[in-house]
Amino acid sequence: MTSAATEDALAGEKLSEALDLALWTGQLLLHSGAQCARIERTVHQLGTALGAGWLDVIILPSGLVITTSRGQEFRTRVRRVTALGVDFAMLDAIDALMPRVLAAELGARELRAELETFSRAAPVYARWQVVIAVGLACAGFSRLFGGDWPAFCASFVSAALAMFVRQSLNRQRVNHFLVVIATAFVAGSVASSAHRAGLLPEPEVALASSVLLLVPGVHLINAARDIVRGFLATGTGRGVLAFGVTLCIAIGLLVALQTFGVASFPPLPAVEQGTWRTLAFDLFWSGVAACGFAVLFNTPRRALLGCFALGALGHGLRSALALATVTLVPGTFLGAVAIGILSAVLGRRLHSPAGIFAVSAAIPMVPGVFAFRSMLGLMALTSPAQSLDRSPLLLAEAARSFTATGLILAALAVGIALPSLLTRREKPVV
Repeated sequence: MTSAATEDALAGEKLSEALDLALWTGQLLLHSGAQCARIERTVHQLGTALGAGWLDVIILPSGLVITTSRGQEFRTRVRRVTALGVDFAMLDAIDALMPRVLAAELGARELRAELETFSRAAPVYARWQVVIAVGLACAGFSRLFGGDWPAFCASFVSAALAMFVRQSLNRQRVNHFLVVIATAFVAGSVASSAHRAGLLPEPEVALASSVLLLVPGVHLINAARDIVRGFLATGTGRGVLAFGVTLCIAIGLLVALQTFGVASFPPLPAVEQGTWRTLAFDLFWSGVAACGFAVLFNTPRRALLGCFALGALGHGLRSALALATVTLVPGTFLGAVAIGILSAVLGRRLHSPAGIFAVSAAIPMVPGVFAFRSMLGLMALTSPAQSLDRSPLLLAEAARSFTATGLILAALAVGIALPSLLTRREKPVV
């Protein structure tokens, strides 16, 4: 083989390896819940740093397509992503790795070893820690919704047991939608059983709070943020996934209610507080909810305090604005803007992706109850027990909940993204 042919072969091998590592990194990011703009930027920077002359990325809900070039050499590959999950520890690890790759401190071999380590890494939190954190987060929601201490205890037990069941089913690789239905059924059954036993006279708040661990808050927020930034296909795909999960929550909860003969449905969450004196409780419980979901999302431990603080600030600001007669949607927008600004500051200080803080802090304001409340209203229309004169009321309530879901979600997404949209005006990576 001539020297020119050998050089071309080496260039082709280097190009293939750069493409493979960039594609693997993009797959890990998409699987772990990163927004499309971060995936595109990271994959492009990594590929070019490893020797590709240029690199184009197409991000789809179920995978990535990457084309890279070096001189006259071109390579195109596709890699499928089997599930859109959430793993903020993975996002943090890859974010910390990028400066070393861009500074040429890591070559292709070292980068591959790092990615293999990330892929095999154990979760940050033990199983029992996640169960307790999720139980406390949902119980915190019950306090935000105006529930009493019996509702708090019922929400904690229901959500903790439901989380344990969810973990067990996920380990058996049961279909994701079936897991959601079964988990919602367990959560609804515990709260309904407490009601039938006379321990929970008003089960509505506990029923609404205990299933919030299943609400696809990250997918809802990412769907809106992707659409705002122009990634329509992936944003729409994430939105459809969130819609399907919400429908499964409604199905599981309805089956539980009918099984135990509970005739009430979860009410809309009350955002407004009665007096300024109760604002301190709002700050605390919204921080607990944000921190609990941060644990569920496998957030690094050093970021938990920041998630607690921003969750308390964002939801507390919305509640304070509600006391000042500011309505729900603009209050949500202003709270999200505050979260977006402070999450960027925290991200720079702690050298972590700002989204880790922003998404966890926004969870207390995600309109999850509104979303599946609209599903419950529509599904209740098909029940033989519903009289014809109640059907217009149920339909109107479902439409109201659906409209509130869209408006609040848009306010959250635009508010969180607004600081970066104004300060970071990147050219599209094409």
